[in-house]
Amino acid sequence: MGNKLLSTKTLEDILNKTRGALEEGRSQMYEVAEAARVECRRTEVVFKSVQAEMEEAIGEVEDLTRRFAQMRLELFQSNKDFQEYSEEEKRKIYEEAAQVREALTAAKERERLLRVRRDNLEKTLAKLQEIAAKAETLVSQVGMALKYLSSSISDVNKQIENFQAREYASQELIKGQEIERRRIANALHDGPVQDLANAMVQMEICERLYAVGSIAEASQNFGKLKAATQESIAELRNIIYDLNPMTLDDLGLVLTIRNSLRNLEKQTAIEADFVVLGNETRLNDQIEMAIFRIVQEALNNCRKHANPRLIKVTLEFSSRYISAEVRDDGIGFDMLEIQNKLRTGKHYGMLSMQGRTELLGGSVQIQSEPGKGTRMLVRIPLTEGEGVMRN
Repeated sequence: MGNKLLSTKTLEDILNKTRGALEEGRSQMYEVAEAARVECRRTEVVFKSVQAEMEEAIGEVEDLTRRFAQMRLELFQSNKDFQEYSEEEKRKIYEEAAQVREALTAAKERERLLRVRRDNLEKTLAKLQEIAAKAETLVSQVGMALKYLSSSISDVNKQIENFQAREYASQELIKGQEIERRRIANALHDGPVQDLANAMVQMEICERLYAVGSIAEASQNFGKLKAATQESIAELRNIIYDLNPMTLDDLGLVLTIRNSLRNLEKQTAIEADFVVLGNETRLNDQIEMAIFRIVQEALNNCRKHANPRLIKVTLEFSSRYISAEVRDDGIGFDMLEIQNKLRTGKHYGMLSMQGRTELLGGSVQIQSEPGKGTRMLVRIPLTEGEGVMRN
């Protein structure tokens, strides 16, 4: 029995059975991926149709909002100069205003329902894409496993693990980029775009008020319009800075992080401390951007979730590596809960940190306990020639 178990033929039989099971499983996973992709395409068609309807509804709401503003001005004028209007004219103005208001209410309700449907379709589409992507990833992983099983059995596990790690890091980074694009699009739509639409309506109201001689009321509306415009400009600048921190190219990593901490102190009651160890050197763009984005993500997490009084950032330059540490004295969190979220792919911020770092051969360490703050340390190794001053 022992000789049979130790024979080459036994090992080959086990390997062939394993290979056959993998082949069958890969075919089934491919069918799942194809079915999910077909459903994705169908859902995308419906989603685009609903999106178009919603955009049309938004335009209708904007038009009716302008019309209602005009009707309110006419109502105001007819009440102010009531002797110049006949009862019939007043009645028509009032009825038209009521009709516009009813139409506006209906249009807003239609827009709301379309938004709900759009959001539900978006979630469905994301789930289908996730299923298809996972199935395709598994097909790819099984294919790689079959390739190595066909050639050699000695280092199959190691090769597959390395392949999966690289594939996972790449996919998570792409996922993070898509999430970031969606966040920016939503920020633009819900912020500056809406503000500009409202500004346009306010300008039309001001024009009407000036036309009827209501200078004081028009000036008051201009003041509100100016304040709203300034807020939109500030919001746009923040979005642009998040997309591309220009100081990173011009001033380097140290000053860019220092500026981010100053802005954090201005915008919140958080105290920020910044320490630089070693001799500051300019690194290649990819490494500097990765360090900055990871520090930026850590600061955002502190600001949103940790409720700290103090944040300390330490940047260390070495001939062998670049490291950044972010500590806070906030509320902390349960590491086990975060690790479970990471395994299920539900903590995109930390996944993005890990993805950026792993692609550069680095590592991220996170330590935290409830009530004891949080420490994040990222370290990226440098190859010869990277840690040199750039012109």
